[in-house]
Amino acid sequence: MQEGMIILRLSNKRTLITGGARGIGKGIVERFLREGAKVFVLDIKETELSMLKAEIVEYADSFDYAVIDLNDLSAIPAVVEQAISRWNGMDILINNAGMAVRESFLDIPLNRWNQIMNVNLNSMFLISQLVAKQMVEQGGGGSIVNMTSKNGLKGSGQLAHYNTSKGGVVLLTESMAVELAAYGIRVNAVAPGNIGTPLDDELKKKENRALDEVSAKNPMKRMGTIAEIANAFLFLASEEAAFVNGSTVVVDGGHLANASEL
Repeated sequence: MQEGMIILRLSNKRTLITGGARGIGKGIVERFLREGAKVFVLDIKETELSMLKAEIVEYADSFDYAVIDLNDLSAIPAVVEQAISRWNGMDILINNAGMAVRESFLDIPLNRWNQIMNVNLNSMFLISQLVAKQMVEQGGGGSIVNMTSKNGLKGSGQLAHYNTSKGGVVLLTESMAVELAAYGIRVNAVAPGNIGTPLDDELKKKENRALDEVSAKNPMKRMGTIAEIANAFLFLASEEAAFVNGSTVVVDGGHLANASEL
């Protein structure tokens, strides 16, 4: 290796990322592009996608996107095929898209429950199945990394639908990992704690909760950053995690480890 040579961990890796227009998803997109990946993004936020494209002009040849509402499961096969055709295959899938609404268990309407299950879990199952079939056909293996949450590992109030969907992601991840390992496809998940994102900020404003109050419950006394979560996704997607399969990596600063003190 020549001195000073930069090694790109995802060089030419064909990647599909859901929910990549803002927040953690955007951070993952930017991190993967810097590591040499070819990235196709699925998101409902067309304006934010256009803004992202304008921000990453140096990676224009390695970036594309399609607008989709993942609550509409019937629309998923066509956009996944579009992504696969754009890069002539797929090596990495990042299932990041998600939504959360805080409301009492007794007041959750069925349509909201179904919407959150569709966006957070059902679409993940369908996209993963379609992409995994493509990876199997290619014959070169691959990596799938799913977004869950600390809320998928422990319960909490006002988020029964969100927590249930994220708990489902953990077991879906493990089940996929067991079956797809035979094809060289690794499947893992990332479970963030309290991270400074637009979605998290919106929830806190609605609840009138101060950031200091949230940080006080964490042994590290701070919120996590988008970059710290993007790095976890990068590790799991890369060959550096070649023997990591079926794992949920908790990135929460020790929040769950300190549960008895909360």
